[in-house]
Amino acid sequence: MKPAMTNDYKNIDFNQLKKGGFIRQQGPDLFIMRLRSIGGHLTSRDLENIARLARKYGRGEVHLTTRQGVEIPGVRLADYQALIAEIQTLQLLPGACGPRIRSIVGCPGKEVCPNGVVDTREMARQVDQAFFGRDVPVKFKIAIAGCHNACTKPRENDIGLQGVVYPQLAADRCSLCGLCQSICPGGAIKIIADRVTIDRQKCCGDGACVASCPTGAWTAGARGFVLYAGGKMGRRPRLGDRLFDFIPEDEVIPRINSILQVFIKYRQGNERLADTIERLGSGGFRELIPPLSREEVAAGGRD
Repeated sequence: MKPAMTNDYKNIDFNQLKKGGFIRQQGPDLFIMRLRSIGGHLTSRDLENIARLARKYGRGEVHLTTRQGVEIPGVRLADYQALIAEIQTLQLLPGACGPRIRSIVGCPGKEVCPNGVVDTREMARQVDQAFFGRDVPVKFKIAIAGCHNACTKPRENDIGLQGVVYPQLAADRCSLCGLCQSICPGGAIKIIADRVTIDRQKCCGDGACVASCPTGAWTAGARGFVLYAGGKMGRRPRLGDRLFDFIPEDEVIPRINSILQVFIKYRQGNERLADTIERLGSGGFRELIPPLSREEVAAGGRD
């Protein structure tokens, strides 16, 4: 629904406006225009355009949201259609509010951060394309972290992805220098009787051994994500459960989709995913998630 360029609120569907990131604020006839980034990425041109829109339609200022978005406060309802038209022309991305999947939060990942082990920017793009704005019974938040440092706080989101890379050893290239043993944060790597061993249960997937090995004996093996589910903040905060120890990158979209389907089917009342998992138990919820078919993986998990 496109509201008429008027200050008459009688025929305005405010829920529809919220779906497109146009949200009422304090003060008569004042709104916030919420824009999103994908994984926190904006170009310098995007920033210039947002600043111009803030001067033209708002009060010349912006607010940076906790989910890596940008809000332009002080917008008048009568300017909505003109503002939306400019946003589309400038290829900026409206945000969302209400009962739907919110902006995807992501860290810089391995393309920028020396600790990153996965391409979070590309994964954020894929997750945004598959899920952003989808109507769900309650708000739903997704965050992606590129390494075990978890800067985007994946366990505080409905679904959190944390990048991991599990190493493999080419023993013939190993010089037994001991560097990997000394830097392994989980103490997974040990040199015993001139033989390098790794305890896979202790490996945190940080990739430090791969990045630092002077002979290239340690190489990247499986690369993907740990998946946490059921995190939330607010009045009753809860950290998400480690639902899957490892998901390959090409299974992320269908796996999120399968979790959403189980949540929507088994939730009660106004439950967030955290509440549903708490009621059913982490193991009980996990058992309800069906295995992925080849067709689902190939199709990217879209309905």
